[in-house]
Amino acid sequence: MFASGDTETATLLPAPAKDKWGDPIPGTDTPVDIPGCLFAPGPSAENLNGANQTEADGTLYMPVGSPAITAADRLRVRGDVYEVIGKPRVWGNDGIEVVLRMTTG
Repeated sequence: MFASGDTETATLLPAPAKDKWGDPIPGTDTPVDIPGCLFAPGPSAENLNGANQTEADGTLYMPVGSPAITAADRLRVRGDVYEVIGKPRVWGNDGIEVVLRMTTG
């Protein structure tokens, strides 16, 4: 799949399904491990408008056959929980690219 780097296991933290009233359905948000991923940390930035907040970006490269990821999901990578930004990009038989963002504070 990828030419270099250490593979690791990411954990999908899916958004729970919702009932017809928009309430989360218990048990529909079971975490799923995704082995064989590569993670590329990206830049981070601090909010300079008086808030004590930091954002850090990253990109997760998942192997073909990984679970479907949506923008409503979250992923745990290297112990940190990231939000999925946009729609994951599927690169045919080469894998899936997912842009992530973590906001703290």
